[in-house]
Amino acid sequence: MKIERTNRSGTAARTLARAGASALGIGVVAALALTGCAQSDVGGSEVAGSTSTSSPSAEESDMTSPSPSGSDGAEDGKLPDAAEMEIVAGAKGRGLPPGLEGSTESTAGVAWAPEPGLLYVVTNGSSSCPTFAEPEATFGSGGKEAGVAAEDGVLTVTFVPADNGICTMDFVPTTTVVEAPAESDTGRPVPVQLGDKGKVELEPRDADGEPGPVAWLDS
Repeated sequence: MKIERTNRSGTAARTLARAGASALGIGVVAALALTGCAQSDVGGSEVAGSTSTSSPSAEESDMTSPSPSGSDGAEDGKLPDAAEMEIVAGAKGRGLPPGLEGSTESTAGVAWAPEPGLLYVVTNGSSSCPTFAEPEATFGSGGKEAGVAAEDGVLTVTFVPADNGICTMDFVPTTTVVEAPAESDTGRPVPVQLGDKGKVELEPRDADGEPGPVAWLDS
């Protein structure tokens, strides 16, 4: 009987010892977990702080971001190159289209464009105050001042009034595409009144799909 009680007591003691060890282990694991959470919070704050420090402020972003450009990529107020402009009535460009011969003496000239029924009207003058032509030419619309009547069969180009302002003293060409009446593009020479600047004889194209020769006003 004594031995049996001793064994039971020993078993109970071992059971209690194991329970105590398990409780101790759980306590250690819990303590380590709390320590890890605390370190994770500290580390997270440091990462967040680091991210905030490395990200540029709104003011710095504005200073480093490139300025937006226009849809066309050209600067405001600048005409496109005449060699790249679309050949449609009303189009304007700086310089001369391909196939046209310039003049360093005349102030204005006209030529047939490659497209049927369209003219190239070229004006030479200040690059800061260019002279443009109206997008449509008519027969006999020059009025009594220009001495042009419809029955004379003279094709008349009208120029847009120039804006007042300070103009540079250079001498460069500007081209406007102008629509002409269909009955004027017949493959024969046609007289053209260039506003109040004077009259020229416009020669036809040498070949379809090519511009015609420029008829320049006498200087």
